[in-house]
Order: sequence, then structure tokens, then C-alpha cells
Amino acid sequence: MTDTENGGAPAGRVTMKDIAARLGVSINTVHKAISGKPGVSDAVRERILAMASELGYRRNEGASNLSRKDVRAVVCLPSPQREGSYFYAYLWEGCERYVRESRDSGLAFERMEFGLGEYARSLEGVLGRLEAGEAIGGLLAYAPSSAEERGLLARIADAGCKVVLVDGDCAQTGRVGASISDYHAAGELMAEQALNLLACEKDPCVLLLSGEASTDSHRLVAQAFREGVATGLPSARIVELPGAHARTLELEIALETALGCEGAQLACSVSAVGTEVLAETLAARGDARVRAIGNDLFPGSAGALRSGVLTNLVYKDPVGMAYRAAAMLGDCLLWGKVPEKPVLMGSVQLVFRSNLAQYCAAAGVEERPAAARVARR
Repeated sequence: MTDTENGGAPAGRVTMKDIAARLGVSINTVHKAISGKPGVSDAVRERILAMASELGYRRNEGASNLSRKDVRAVVCLPSPQREGSYFYAYLWEGCERYVRESRDSGLAFERMEFGLGEYARSLEGVLGRLEAGEAIGGLLAYAPSSAEERGLLARIADAGCKVVLVDGDCAQTGRVGASISDYHAAGELMAEQALNLLACEKDPCVLLLSGEASTDSHRLVAQAFREGVATGLPSARIVELPGAHARTLELEIALETALGCEGAQLACSVSAVGTEVLAETLAARGDARVRAIGNDLFPGSAGALRSGVLTNLVYKDPVGMAYRAAAMLGDCLLWGKVPEKPVLMGSVQLVFRSNLAQYCAAAGVEERPAAARVARR
């Protein structure tokens, strides 16, 4: 029998036998409850899962066929290459942190990257595999931005695959849950700092790189920013410059034009790609009169903040966001847990040069000096 201390969790690795002894049930009953098999009442299953969680029970992948080592989960996120390195690379990092921690849990994660415009095709591939009889227990997926993507995710969920979304939510997909940042708070925080920076301006004007309206994180941050500025400084003009990944060149041209003719004292971006464009453009112009607030932390934005090209960054913690999504999916597949609150909302922070180092260390971001804009292809 495994020793315990002060009535707490058993010392060493917790087994099904330990859980059975605590609750006065058979090991077979514990196995059925944890494996999601029939033959156990809901009340007993709930007690067993609660005790397993309390004791810190984790499956041993190599123990026997009682473990569910064949539970497959697919992680389908945008590619972290090229412009994806600004934000999506940190979603992948959050997922990978969870994968490393759950190495012996009985979950097998499959990585599926997709490029610009290829998300629906990737989801079709997952759906096709499910319809062909392949066992895919769960899917951690990027939030959909089109009716086609929403429909495919709903069909995947209908096929019995547990779906968890990240960086946005859509209940119509039948998802188990979603992990997001507080986009409204991000917009409000950026607006509050914008009001501080514009307080002494006679004719305040802001250039807002508002991203893509079809992307929840862009749209909601931009909306909260507009509302915050309109409430706090009604005289301020906001000149919107939409565009992100598919419209980067268009955004660069619009920004150059606006900087030359709008008389703006401040420029703000709601997206990582917009922040990179903004930082590179301001560095190339060498014009310190326009202050700038960016979103998201990556080597280029960190370097721009350190050098003074950017005044602040709004940090939405994509690493933590993705880690929470992966943990939600893992708990669902391993323990049958459905989150009490289907949407997990992470906090946002305002980054200054003075606290930049601590945020870079937490996110695993290496600072890179701000560079002038280069031609994009």
C-alpha cells in the first residue's frame, strides 16, 4: 500500500488502487469511471473523478492497456512562419508547453499547421479522416472567421470529436469551450493610454491600424478602443487603416500616406502584423513626433519598444491563452471534464520599457533591434 502523509495525497505516483481504497470501491469501477466506460452511475463517476483530480492522478502511458495512450488530439493553428512569427508562434509555444508537461498522460498530439487561406482545407482533412473511421478524440482549433470554417467545425464536433477554440469563440460550432484574451479590456487599456498621450494636443488625431473585421480579436479590440477614445476625448479624430496578413502591402501604403497628410500625433495597432508594419515604418521615417502603441509581444515589437519607436505594447499573453486551451482539451479527453465556464478569458497588461524584460522572459521572447521596413513579397 502506498504511504500517505497527514491524510493527504499518497506519496509517489498515485494509482487506481489508491483511488479505489480512498472511496471503498473496486479498481474495476475506478477504471470504468476514468476511462469513460459504461457500468458506473453518474454520481459514482463524479466522486471518482473528483478524487483522482484531488490526488493528482495521471495515467501511465506504458502501464497497460488500461491507459488511454491512443487518445489522439489534433492541434490546428496558423503557421508560425513568416508573419505568423509575430503572434501564432506563441500560440504554438503555449500548446507545446502543455504537451511537454503531459507527456505521460496518455494523450498523443498531432501538429497541423495551415497557411493563409488554407484553414478550411485543413478542417476538411480532419473531417474526412473522422468520416473514414479514424479515431481523433479532440481538436484544438483556431477560432473561425468564415461561415465555411464554422460549418466544418460544427460537423467535426457532430462526428464526436471534442473541439476547443483558441483566440476567439463561436458557440455555434458545438465546441466544448474556448480560451481567449479579454479583447474589450485590451481596447480599453490602449484607449486609456492614448488619452494620456493626447491630453495636451490641440487637435488630437489617432491613426488606428484596425486589422481585419472578420477576426474577433481585431474587431473587438478596435471597437473598445474607439468607444474609449470617443468617451474620454470626443474631439479626437480616429483615422482607420484596416488590413492585416492578406493586405500587408496595402496597409503599408495607407500608413505612409496617412503619416504624411493627417497630422496624427499617435498611431495604434490592434494586431501583431499591424504593429510590425507600424514599427518598421516609423523607424524608417525617423520621426519621433508620432508616438505609437502596439499590440502583442514578439522580437520586433520588443526591440521597437526598447528603442523608443513604440511607446507601449498591449500584451494579451498568447502563450497562456493556448496553454489553457490545451489543458481544457486534455481534461475533457482524459477525465471527461466539461468546463463550468466554457470561455476562459485571460487578462491583458500594458508593457513599458521599464517592465519589458520580465514579459519577454515569461513569454520566451528575444528582443530584436527595431529595423526599417523591408519589401514584403
